[in-house]
Amino acid sequence: MKKVILSTLLMFFSLALVTPTFANENKNPDQVLEDLTQEGEIIYQDEEITVTSFGNDPEIAEAISNHPNSVRSFEPNLNNKDVIMPMGAIGSGGWSDITAGDSGRVVYWSVKPTTLWPYHFEGYVKLRYHSGFKRDAPISGMGALGSTLSGTVTMNKNNGGVAYLSGTAYSLTFDKYKVLPGVHVSFRPN
Repeated sequence: MKKVILSTLLMFFSLALVTPTFANENKNPDQVLEDLTQEGEIIYQDEEITVTSFGNDPEIAEAISNHPNSVRSFEPNLNNKDVIMPMGAIGSGGWSDITAGDSGRVVYWSVKPTTLWPYHFEGYVKLRYHSGFKRDAPISGMGALGSTLSGTVTMNKNNGGVAYLSGTAYSLTFDKYKVLPGVHVSFRPN
């Protein structure tokens, strides 16, 4: 009888641990990003935009890169000719992602330089609205060994446009890892 009760309790305990993992599988990618990014450190805010940093949270960075509308810039493995690679800019600095949220008010970004050293990233999410208005949102952060930085730029209102990701990571060895030009995503008006 003890074995039955013990195995039943173990089964329910295992189910309780696994259920939250599968909870995000049934949500759409925009809802997953929105749920994960409820908190973060506001690094800049004014009457038009709010810039938030999530530091090197791997779960948020993975959600951004796995989003179906994410645009990625990355360094390919040029030695393996059999690998099918997605469209995007190719370079030696690592990879970066940018995607627009479904609401049209938020742009998510993440960067992972190819450095094996801690690094400091400085850059911009350049907002280019269809109305002709231009705005550069400053982004930055510190990354540890092999970590990915991520954050958001939230717009209070917009008429739609394009967001470009640019910036450079500086490692402790004074190497530079630039985000390649052409990493951009369209965001819809709200």
